[in-house]
Amino acid sequence: MEETNSSEELPLFPEEGMPEDYDYEESAWRFDLADLVPTAAVYGATLLLGLVGNLLIVYTVARFPRMRSISNLFLASLASADLLIVLLCVPVKFGQLFSYTWTLGEVGCKLLLYVQHVSMICSVLNLTFLSIERYYAVIHPVRSRYLCTFSQARRVIIFIWIAAFLTALPIIFVQVHVEMGVHRRAYWCMRDEASPGAWRSFEIYMLILVLCIPTLVMGYAYTKICAQLWMVVRERASLTTGTSVATEMTEKKPKKKTTFAPNGDPAGLKPSRADEDTVRQVIKMLILVVCLFVLCWAPILILNVLTAFGGVATLNYSYLKPLRTCFHLLSYLNSCVNPLVYGFMSRSFRGSFREALIGCMHPGTATPWRGATMRLSRTRTTSVSMGRSATYVT
Repeated sequence: MEETNSSEELPLFPEEGMPEDYDYEESAWRFDLADLVPTAAVYGATLLLGLVGNLLIVYTVARFPRMRSISNLFLASLASADLLIVLLCVPVKFGQLFSYTWTLGEVGCKLLLYVQHVSMICSVLNLTFLSIERYYAVIHPVRSRYLCTFSQARRVIIFIWIAAFLTALPIIFVQVHVEMGVHRRAYWCMRDEASPGAWRSFEIYMLILVLCIPTLVMGYAYTKICAQLWMVVRERASLTTGTSVATEMTEKKPKKKTTFAPNGDPAGLKPSRADEDTVRQVIKMLILVVCLFVLCWAPILILNVLTAFGGVATLNYSYLKPLRTCFHLLSYLNSCVNPLVYGFMSRSFRGSFREALIGCMHPGTATPWRGATMRLSRTRTTSVSMGRSATYVT
């Protein structure tokens, strides 16, 4: 009985006794600057980067009609969800790490956590459907002509947001507002440890919904895309070599020798090497997309499952506070890198975004690429499948 108050054997469920010596008035002033300052700096930088990157994408797509390609519509929806994450999750989580009471009441506890989960699920669903859109554009270009349309994309985006609001509803039933303390009462917004079955089911549900299913879908889609791109570039290399040999034998159509070498170099292995380099870059980017997604979301989701099953303590003491701080930060960083990976790493998006900035700063300046994004999006689907262009999915 003497060990029930030790920090190493804290009880798991409230009815078995939360820390009875908890004193809000005393605990509220225990700030370790060595812990507070670096955490505030990293969380602040995450908030700033997430705001700037996602606002730029939303503004560019919304402000300029020529930016409204199908892929960019999904990017705008993704950026909107990521904006909600960095605005609602980052400041609140930072406050929870260094505040010893919940000041927003029971309604605020449930409502804020619900909106946070809506934004997280919506972001993940946008990433998943974006991979499906790219899969159809590359693997099934003919079918994508009537499946991947603007009206269909808008319907899918509406479905994504409705699905996010519906699938996030369980958090309302497992998140509770708990009163505790002796000398001065305080309140915590936490999982309902009094209902371990519901809590554990919810964490498994989130692990499957946010990590397992999206990883499988994105992994399959991007693996097929990588295989298709590599097959196309090998076919182009053989076609280039075959065309060169045929023209040398017949000497009837000398222009075909320079079909793949517009600078005057003889057709042969040089274009093939350039195409292979391009495809390698695309494949690396697609692998990076999946790896970043798993790296950012897996730690916190797995930790939540372990906590629900009693494998990890629920209170933030010892190593658990920096561990949870880092794992939550990783999930928020995904919303910061999404604009870089999906937006600014895209050659067509960078060009259109640069043009949008020039038009914004100099309204009278001519814009030579009007509608370029839309054209690139449409030519991409046919060029990859037919092997007639070096523009793939960048």
